[in-house]
Amino acid sequence: MSNDRPSTSKCSLQFAIELPSPQTTTSPNISPIKTLNPYQNKWTIKGRVTHKRPIKAYSTTTKNGHVFSFDIVDCDGSEIRITCFDEIAKLHSNRVDIGSHYIISKGSVKEADARYNKLNSHLEIMLSDTSILKRCTNEEQPDQQSPPFTPISELFHLTNNALVDIIGLVLYVGDIVPIHKKDGSQTQKRVVKINDLSGSTIDINLWGPMAKQHGLELKNMLTNDSMLILALRNARVGYFNGKLINITVATTLHINPNFLEAELLTLGGKDPLLDVPFVAQTIHIDGRYTRMTISSIHERMSIRPEIIQTTLLAILHFVNVNDKKFYYAACPLIVNGRPCKKKCT
Repeated sequence: MSNDRPSTSKCSLQFAIELPSPQTTTSPNISPIKTLNPYQNKWTIKGRVTHKRPIKAYSTTTKNGHVFSFDIVDCDGSEIRITCFDEIAKLHSNRVDIGSHYIISKGSVKEADARYNKLNSHLEIMLSDTSILKRCTNEEQPDQQSPPFTPISELFHLTNNALVDIIGLVLYVGDIVPIHKKDGSQTQKRVVKINDLSGSTIDINLWGPMAKQHGLELKNMLTNDSMLILALRNARVGYFNGKLINITVATTLHINPNFLEAELLTLGGKDPLLDVPFVAQTIHIDGRYTRMTISSIHERMSIRPEIIQTTLLAILHFVNVNDKKFYYAACPLIVNGRPCKKKCT
């Protein structure tokens, strides 16, 4: 620093540091979501709707009514849930759209119930008949902020029923399979397999109407396009012969979204997964997950021929369909609503 440069006092330097950055506060009247508290009456926030739940009817010992809620995220990446009841719920359920930006004020800020609210915020907002919910114009909308995503490799260390946001490249979309529930009813399931930049692969279970509608859309897109990115918000971690992801009514699907993580997945050519080493995910006896090459699996099984389960990612180069041991004739009949598929001669 040159000696002739004007000196800056400690007081003025501290004031300059504490000034809000342009990314934090887009308008002097807009408060960041992270600054809200239950004791603050006057505030205005602006954010993008990341998820909305269908309006639901409820019944208590004292009254019957409806409830509607949606989640928003601001330009800082802070998120919060907005909830409203009865006539206000009926009004806003048709006005709120996923991906749109809204200005919200004159709501009641309170502590969130962690049993039902899995967002990173410990607060939530209740709207009343005096609250303001205004859709932003194109000029008022900030740059889109994508939610943080959990790498697939970290999912194997999470507990079951944990809610996560994930994004990955779709590798496979299965057919619809009928599933019989314990209560005697029947539903449908479709499996979608994705892979992300962590080199890990996981199965996603689509259930019910979502398996039919969104699953068919994904299957058609995967057939026609070389690249298909799928992002999930509020997906639930499950376990059945290994870790998996279950789609619930609270899950939002984004197909080929305009997120930075989606752009990273598509970099490096037609298929970025070709740069990922071919590995198999092995479930050891102690239940932990590791990743190893195919040759390492052969070496391990030659030393300890234990029963292991693997999920393999590889490219199929050649299949000798003339070898009758490669396949067998299966029963094509439908028995009790399910394909028989038993071996036939």
